[in-house]
Parts: sequence; structure tokens; C-alpha cells
Amino acid sequence: MELYNFVRGALAWTATIACLWPINAPLLAFAFKVQQGAKPIDMENDEYWTRSFVGSLVLGLVTAAFIFVDYMLTDWADFPPGPIHVIVYIGYVPVAVWILTVFFAMDDLTHGLSLFMVYIYLPVFVLWVLNWPIGFWNPLLRFVGEYLPVAK
Repeated sequence: MELYNFVRGALAWTATIACLWPINAPLLAFAFKVQQGAKPIDMENDEYWTRSFVGSLVLGLVTAAFIFVDYMLTDWADFPPGPIHVIVYIGYVPVAVWILTVFFAMDDLTHGLSLFMVYIYLPVFVLWVLNWPIGFWNPLLRFVGEYLPVAK
């Protein structure tokens, strides 16, 4: 089904961006600054970069764990891949939002959700647009796609 293939692709793109540590640590710092808007950042520079590097590392590890759970359920337990991709993705997003909310000491989960959306899906959109005509990102997507079976 198309929905399952879309969720599989979204999960693959999300995992590709989230697991590119330490390259994505400056992306998290930039996403936090974008999420804050014109307000000044209320933490020291060292603390800001430490939270960005450690937060992106933890989020990358959690992403890899969710991809492993997806692979384990679809390959080893022989559950149908489509619904498992949806369930894993629905479970992954709140955990990722909570991690970012905790690491940046935000007051509300909606701030963490906006940070997650800017951190993950702004680069995903840019790379997806660049990948469409050029295809330079296909090897990394194929690597992640090996662990996400296609729904039949």
C-alpha cells in the first residue's frame, strides 16, 4: 500500500538524518536557534554546544534502536512490515520529541516538537529535493532501507 511505503520512506529519511552524528550536531544547534526565533539563547555557549552534540548523539542512538526494533519485528518475528513501520514511527516521534525537550530544558512538548520538525525534516526536505534529480543520497537510503522491508 502507498501509505506503508510513504511511512517506510519517511522512517528511512528520518533515520538517515538522525544517525549522521557528529555532522548533524550543528544542525541541531541551528534548529534550536531557528526555533527560538528572535529571542536570545538563555544558556552559555559551551552549554549550548554540549546540549547540541549530546542531544544529537542520544537521538541518533535512539533512532538506531527504533530501526533495530522495526527490523527485529519484521524480519525475525515475521510481522507484516507495513503496520510495523507505522507503529514504530508513531512510537519514535514522541520519544524523539521528549528527548529534545529534556535536553534543551524546554517548558512544553510542543516546543520540542517544533525543534524536532526543524531539526529532522528541514534537512530531509532539502536533501530530498537535491536527491530527486541527482541521486547522491541513494547509497545511504539503501543502507537504511535494507533494515526496513517493503510492505507487500
